[in-house]
Amino acid sequence: MRIGVIIASVLAVALGSLGIAAPAAASTGVRVAIIVGPVGEELTPVYIGLAESAATAAETRGATVARAYSPDASAENVLAAVEDANIVVYLGHGIGTPNPYSPDANPATTNGWGLNGPNAVGTHADSSRDGTLAYYGESWIAAHARPAPGWVMIYSNACYAPGASEGFDEPASEEVAAGRVGAYSRAPLAELGASAYFATDFYEGAAHLVGTLLDQPTLPYGEVFASEPRFSADGLTTQVHPDVDGAETWLHRSAYFDGKVDYWYAFAGNPTASLGTAPALTTAKIGVIGVIAVDGLVTGKASSYGESIGWEGEITVALPLDIGGGFPTGEPRYVLICADRCVTMPVVDSCPCYVGTPDQRVANLSHAAWRAITDLPLAEGLVHVEIHLSPIARPVDRARS
Repeated sequence: MRIGVIIASVLAVALGSLGIAAPAAASTGVRVAIIVGPVGEELTPVYIGLAESAATAAETRGATVARAYSPDASAENVLAAVEDANIVVYLGHGIGTPNPYSPDANPATTNGWGLNGPNAVGTHADSSRDGTLAYYGESWIAAHARPAPGWVMIYSNACYAPGASEGFDEPASEEVAAGRVGAYSRAPLAELGASAYFATDFYEGAAHLVGTLLDQPTLPYGEVFASEPRFSADGLTTQVHPDVDGAETWLHRSAYFDGKVDYWYAFAGNPTASLGTAPALTTAKIGVIGVIAVDGLVTGKASSYGESIGWEGEITVALPLDIGGGFPTGEPRYVLICADRCVTMPVVDSCPCYVGTPDQRVANLSHAAWRAITDLPLAEGLVHVEIHLSPIARPVDRARS
């Protein structure tokens, strides 16, 4: 994180704030979730101030705001705030990809949210080493968050989210910035039905975006992006999104923190779409058949993900809620899963698994679990499995008869 630079710049800009335009329209029925993760005792109050600017922009326009601020930004509180939200704003630490710390992306911890961790002590302490901070990455968000269809994701002052490098590092190249924006926006757009992704490091940039989206819900996202007072057409480059069909990435390069030129502002999605044309919230599903167990046996397709927090590198599985998926509160439940081989493994998470759609899966296997039960390469994507919900013993590892 660019901690020292951010504090100095935010306080300096605050003295001559650009201000937020007065509300022009009511947005009754719109839900906005605002998350502030822990970024230390000095900076977290600054971030909460920026969050409150965004909250005020929403509430003065008639929207309902759900807040999950450190020291109460636990995973559970954040998921509750995000449920059915039309706009989600996140301020806090970020680990994007690529980054200088690791050559390999871990979807369990990267391109997501840094929240109060399992060892949080009621402060804004932000150490991932002692567990006061925990990174919940794109795979976790995709598995657990349930915002409204067509929602908008806004990252504010989170490292790497708009493409920029950290303060100690060299400014990002266009290729690196595009990779970071593509990675951060991949799960919202491709997995969770978001209609747009914005990332801004500008002072009160999130408040401006929220106000504009609510004042002009039919304004195309490309024009929403260009409405930022610090936007310059000369600093804009656009590309096809590297991972999401039909989406673009917009990168904005300019001088900002201490005059450093980098990518401080970004967009991903369809620039001609708008919040007002996003899908309406579905209140009922007709004729949906979920995952069903017959005499304790479930069959179907299983996908794979990297790993779950706290179970790194281990053989684990995430199941749909219908058949017992979820976080273990003590000793985890075990199930027997068979493909080429049968292995008993703990259930450590839940997954949406496209339940009720033609792409329905019955399980999401960690990479280690995938390799344990099948010789198919991970690139295959899906494997047919049998899940025995009441295994007789554990651990079991045998060839399938």
